[in-house]
Amino acid sequence: MRVAVVGAGIVGVTSAYELAAAGHEVTVFEQGGSVAAEASFAHAGLDGPACAAAFSPLAVTGDLLGLTFRGRLPQALSAHPADCAWTLRWLSANRSSVQQINRQRLHGLARYSRARAAVLAQTLHLDFERSNGVLVVSRTAVESRRLQLVQLALEELGVRCRQLSPEQCLSVEPGLNADAALHAGLHLPDEGASNCREFAHLMRQQAQRHGTKFQFNTQVLAIHPGSQPELTLAAADKGPDVRSIRDRFDAVVVCAAMGSRRLLSPLGVKLPLMGVIGHSVTAPLRLDEVHPHIGPCSVLLDPRHLVTISRAGARVRVSGGARVGSESRSAMATTLRRLYLALDEWFPGSARVGQARHWQGTSPTLPDGLPVIGPSGVEGVWLNLGHASIGWTLSCGSAQVLASMMGGVPPEIDTGGLGFDRFR
Repeated sequence: MRVAVVGAGIVGVTSAYELAAAGHEVTVFEQGGSVAAEASFAHAGLDGPACAAAFSPLAVTGDLLGLTFRGRLPQALSAHPADCAWTLRWLSANRSSVQQINRQRLHGLARYSRARAAVLAQTLHLDFERSNGVLVVSRTAVESRRLQLVQLALEELGVRCRQLSPEQCLSVEPGLNADAALHAGLHLPDEGASNCREFAHLMRQQAQRHGTKFQFNTQVLAIHPGSQPELTLAAADKGPDVRSIRDRFDAVVVCAAMGSRRLLSPLGVKLPLMGVIGHSVTAPLRLDEVHPHIGPCSVLLDPRHLVTISRAGARVRVSGGARVGSESRSAMATTLRRLYLALDEWFPGSARVGQARHWQGTSPTLPDGLPVIGPSGVEGVWLNLGHASIGWTLSCGSAQVLASMMGGVPPEIDTGGLGFDRFR
């Protein structure tokens, strides 16, 4: 088949590779100038299934009603009136009766995705930044008890994890501030983080070796479904007066993040996508012979503020502040201040903050926290989107599932609850 992939984030690039490797003629259309240039650019890079299920910005562990009364709903939820309908759907999707089912579905896809990423890295000889191990910290006895609930939920999913004393936390992360208010930790040795953008560039090269064409600075104006769907295209950087053209394919795959709504709504494909805004600060580490263990060895996760501090080669990256919907300048300033404070609290003096770079990205999120993969219900149009802030975690598995479906082969995992039909 001749297939068009709309969007060159990590999900679009991995989808293009899997389709091309399966023998299809693939063209990727991206309105930006490169792959992984927006939501996939500089997020935390967590790539483990446990973190996807338990520590995503909108994850809930425990009874939703009780959490509501205790004021412990995720701070990411906005009270803006325009977001109320989405928030209500999120509340419905997080009822205790469906929480466990959705968590199992998410964990199953994430586990499958990580296994697929490992196969690709080994067979294609991909060399990219990676670190192993996640340490989840708690400051008080109350937080440690909550962490025990998380541990029970993870153990039900078959995740290896163990409680650590403050001294044991320091042995796992020697650069950790010995004076920090640390009560306990939860160590997940099989989790980790890696460089999503670097991986995306490597996968672009692999897709091109299979004949995939990438058309950058090209905007998809409209999708015309049918047995041979067409795209209306225009150069994204030439202004509104540029003449548009049409191109015909055998199938179109939409991986265009928040831009998917504009393309799908005219087709009657109504998805409750909401943007989750995230931030990160990346700075060089002060590495020298006197302080060989400065900064994190792998990943530290602070669930109180939903902040992740991770090692990225010779750099440290602090990520967090996810917020649904819109964000004011004052809210963004507060988030950035929290990121710097977290770095100073857990790894003081470890980074050259004067050289820090700030990133902001918006991830497309569905109320139940699961992506939508497969046919759209409109002839010739397929979907692989809505992966929220864990698109890197889920990308390789989602792409493999999509390629199997489009090839008429049953996916290797249960895809129940991942289709568009759940929104009809």
